[in-house]
Amino acid sequence: MLSENAIRQLFERRYVPANCHLLGDSGYPCKPSLLTPYLQPRQGPQLNYNRAHKTTRAVVERGIGQLKRRFHVLHGEVRLRPEKVSKVIIACAILHNICKVRQIAEPLEDGDEDEDNDEDGGEEDIHIPQGNLAQSGLPYRANFTNLHFRDADGAGAADGNGV
Repeated sequence: MLSENAIRQLFERRYVPANCHLLGDSGYPCKPSLLTPYLQPRQGPQLNYNRAHKTTRAVVERGIGQLKRRFHVLHGEVRLRPEKVSKVIIACAILHNICKVRQIAEPLEDGDEDEDNDEDGGEEDIHIPQGNLAQSGLPYRANFTNLHFRDADGAGAADGNGV
């Protein structure tokens, strides 16, 4: 889906600032604009990076879960043209933010099976073979990891392979 996405084109054409990134799970190829977790992180920066990646994705997933609980149209496949779907999603997001500002409680649901609660960190155990095109983001991720997630003592440099 990302390969057809207009957001990808914004990154590729450099309309998005260089310090902004998308986060993906290990099912996506690592790219400079799409950061994925290390499959077998080493102690130090790689492990710190994976922890931050997982924490940040969990915040995003919780937000998506809140939207889906409040607006059931978002639960399954929305059978509209992409232009209309994007308008529906934007309208839901705006209405959700209004509800939050006005402290309108979310609907309660028993056993919300749509929430992705990846407590065990299982995504690090998934290995999806990726071709040469997918490898282009691995050196970028290694540099990003060493720059932003270095240990306090400065140890633990990644080697650029990422796996």
